[in-house]
Amino acid sequence: MKTPLFYVVGNLKMNMLSHEEAEQYITVLKREIKGKGYQYTKGILCPPFLYMREFSRVPTGLECGAQNVFWEKSGAYTGEVSPVMLKNAGASSVIIGHSERRTLLGETNEIVKQKVTATLKHLLVPIVCIGETHEERLNQETDRVLDFQVRSIFSDISKLQAEKVILAYEPRWAIGTDLLPTSQELLQVRVLIRKTLTELFDGDLAEKIVVIYGGSVKSSYLSSVSWEAGMDGVLVGRESLFPYEIVKMMNLFENHVEQELLNQ
Repeated sequence: MKTPLFYVVGNLKMNMLSHEEAEQYITVLKREIKGKGYQYTKGILCPPFLYMREFSRVPTGLECGAQNVFWEKSGAYTGEVSPVMLKNAGASSVIIGHSERRTLLGETNEIVKQKVTATLKHLLVPIVCIGETHEERLNQETDRVLDFQVRSIFSDISKLQAEKVILAYEPRWAIGTDLLPTSQELLQVRVLIRKTLTELFDGDLAEKIVVIYGGSVKSSYLSSVSWEAGMDGVLVGRESLFPYEIVKMMNLFENHVEQELLNQ
């Protein structure tokens, strides 16, 4: 059996108002993670663009990601940041299609698809957010919405590219609310995603693609939204502003895998 790898992705959003605050975050993070090693857990921190330089120097066991990307390499696109810029700034991955960007900035499935394609082309890992709204949930449209979003993301990319995509299921009704889907509901989502991917590619590839959960994640209920729910990790919002919380979650994942291996 393949040893699982869990992901802790921290989305720092539009926080930290100066380079000094960013440096302080990294200082505390290094202190919290000192002496720890991770075989089964990968941490990715996604700061605002301005602080990519500071976060490109995160400790071993962590990587620097970005919160957004444009789909062109360069050109007359005022205010945008290209995948090549991110790569050269030290990013390994990028969050695409976050619910806040869909809701506040009107990002559509087509825009998300363009960003995914460009990100893969320039060898960054896309962490692609999918999820239903509160209204869609009430109307029992979750399956339809997720199936459509997954098909949109993975259409017209190769199997080799598809393997590199990380899907982040973040039900839009759960963001910033402290409301959570149950472990059973998350298991059903994982089954649906696997079914759609199997239809698009095959069963083996469907098993390989990483699916994580995002939406009011806290360490106190990490197990119920991750390994108990068949998820491969978490996308963390406000709790990622506290370095000790990121490290705590990474430790919990690491300890879980170690215990599972001992019990085999």
